[in-house]
Amino acid sequence: MAAAAREHQVATLLLGRDAPDASRPVWVGPGPDEVAAGRAEARGWGFGRPEEARADDALLRACVAAGAEVPVLPEGMAGPAGGLGAVLRWSD
Repeated sequence: MAAAAREHQVATLLLGRDAPDASRPVWVGPGPDEVAAGRAEARGWGFGRPEEARADDALLRACVAAGAEVPVLPEGMAGPAGGLGAVLRWSD
């Protein structure tokens, strides 16, 4: 999902409550859409000195900066598997 967020391909980001994957580490650069799954990938994209961040924080930042929707799931509604999901958009 980091690649989709980085490339502005997320139309809707889904964050479930108490998401087990939310605290997984990702690597970010200074720009809001600079997010990568690993440190080597971040360096490969030229992030400079990437820093570790929580997946939910980094994905939210990247998706909001790209104009994605981020709905709040109602209490008791099942979220995506692992707590993080996305509806993707594609352009030619």
